[in-house]
Amino acid sequence: MIVAAGLLILAGCYKDKGNYEYSVPEAPLVTNLDTVYSVFVGDSLIVKPTVNYSHPEALRYDWKIAVPEILSDLTFKGPAIRTVFGIGANRYNARLTITDSSNGMKYFYTFIVSGKTDFFQGTTVLSEDKRATILSFIKADGTVVPNIYEAANPGEKLGDHPRQLIGLRHDNIAPKHISSYWVFTDGGNKGVQISSNTMKKKKDLAGNFFTPPATITPGDLIGTSMESLNGVISGKLYAGTTQTWNLNPLYNMFGLPAEGDYNLFDQAAFNSVMPYFLGYDKVRKQVVAFTNFGTPAYIGTTYTAVGDTFDLRKVGLDLLYFTQVNNGNCFALGKDASGTLKEIKFGAAFMGFIQLRAEYIRTFAQPALIKPDTKWAFAPAEIFYFTSGDKIYRYNPLNQDIRALVTDFGGKAVTMLKFIDGGNTLLAGTAGSLYQLDVSTGKFGEIIKKQDGIPGNTIDAVIRNDR
Repeated sequence: MIVAAGLLILAGCYKDKGNYEYSVPEAPLVTNLDTVYSVFVGDSLIVKPTVNYSHPEALRYDWKIAVPEILSDLTFKGPAIRTVFGIGANRYNARLTITDSSNGMKYFYTFIVSGKTDFFQGTTVLSEDKRATILSFIKADGTVVPNIYEAANPGEKLGDHPRQLIGLRHDNIAPKHISSYWVFTDGGNKGVQISSNTMKKKKDLAGNFFTPPATITPGDLIGTSMESLNGVISGKLYAGTTQTWNLNPLYNMFGLPAEGDYNLFDQAAFNSVMPYFLGYDKVRKQVVAFTNFGTPAYIGTTYTAVGDTFDLRKVGLDLLYFTQVNNGNCFALGKDASGTLKEIKFGAAFMGFIQLRAEYIRTFAQPALIKPDTKWAFAPAEIFYFTSGDKIYRYNPLNQDIRALVTDFGGKAVTMLKFIDGGNTLLAGTAGSLYQLDVSTGKFGEIIKKQDGIPGNTIDAVIRNDR
């Protein structure tokens, strides 16, 4: 009986001569819809594609622009968007949905809306003019707009003696763009966060602490790839919180510092790929370490030390400069008890524990070149550049070769150094000018570009090229 039933089923399938031809419905032909629409904040945004269809009256148009800042979308209906763009200078994902009401078919078309301001392309420059901190903006056409902070914030002034300008951006969230600037100074309120799109003040440095310390003295800080700040403040190590959404008002705020009995030199090594940070205790004059499994924790000198060239726990130098290159080797420069300028190098690795390897301690090759105001910068290949008066020198620790770059700064002291372009271009500043110097392979500082008209001594700069 089972076999007979199977044969009947097979026979039924064999006799099925149904017509399964499928007729593909007509799709709208959409043209003149760009992939990116650039619009300045406050200007009109007009998106008007051309749509060809045999029954245009059957089509319905729905537009959506996703705006994560407000946790919502902007929606429009009709064959075109016509609106005043006012949501901000950012890149927004947008979609047009065309629905054929006669058959329910939907057709999707995506594009980008790129919001712009006067500050979306150009260079923000920090300078010092008679002790005062000045923020200027160099437009793409080379026009210098000085005192933009005071213009955008009437009655407000930045503190005296500027230290740093940092542009924050999140490298893991598209579109990548500078979301804000931090200006750090030695005087006044010591630090201010500024909107990158309007140059308006967002908050003081004290307002970036859940509980501000009694004194706030910024050392050197860095902007991380997570759009947060790490650095040394009042001798303690701080890391901005990243355990929430980057648009949350609490994002990047400082909690308590890493607890412990230590007093750090202004510069620390914030490893971006391994779970540790390194610093230098300027009182005990020793290398100290912090684990970082989400929150930094001070472990002092309980790291594993190898190598017998010098004792990392008894370095004994008053540091002038300290850095880690490519999350690996660390270099420092400082004076010993006799005033001799010394250079140290040690390796760093994480093997389930922190291991530091002492490589060398030696007298710096040309100590007379190092001045109290010397600036330093390093390239990924462990090549260092430093200023000495009106010159910049290239230093290779491997063979201790020191040679001056070819650029003539007209007798003006070089007041800033900073790498861009993956270490191929060096930004250098003097009174009134900002230089881009070619230090790529085989080059020794030939001028790529020079910008004049900066008020006072150039201290720092951030190039913004959002698209």
